[in-house]
Amino acid sequence: MKNPVESLLEDDHASLAHLLAELDAELAKPNIARAFELLDLFWARLAVHIRAENLHLFPALANAAPSLFTGKGSLPTFEEAHSLLLRLRSDHDFFMTELALMIKVMREMTGSQLVSDEEAGDLRQRLTTIAKRLEVHNRLEETQTYVWPSLLFDQQTVGRLFDRLQNELENIPPRIAKIGIEFDR
Repeated sequence: MKNPVESLLEDDHASLAHLLAELDAELAKPNIARAFELLDLFWARLAVHIRAENLHLFPALANAAPSLFTGKGSLPTFEEAHSLLLRLRSDHDFFMTELALMIKVMREMTGSQLVSDEEAGDLRQRLTTIAKRLEVHNRLEETQTYVWPSLLFDQQTVGRLFDRLQNELENIPPRIAKIGIEFDR
């Protein structure tokens, strides 16, 4: 049975994956104006997800007593855990940097009346690179870091971590929350 932290963050991954697929479909048309709106929404939603992990999940895991990391079963050694957390944070930086570059390029494109198939193809290629790395990243989180809280902490601590993560995920900037509601229709 999944712990609440695992379920919450995996559900958010699924929601983000759906949004990413919509974005790719709009780039394939290419419908740059709609794709730009979806990219903006995806970037902001992913930033909120990353913020939740960086502020709450990763510090909770990094600050757990080293003796809790046994290297047996589903738990890594303390050193392996810290190495994975560094890798995941590096991925977070990569995603935010690459998506910001895409936004910059697409903002310039939306000002232009004509977008070539080559330009749209370049954007899709960049998005594919992001998506592939995100898929590997999410698999690591879902099979490792999201499982660890229930193995390291008591139920009450897991519950408090869940509450903090959920509050962070719900703390969406109003501009993005409005866009998200419009696209949920």
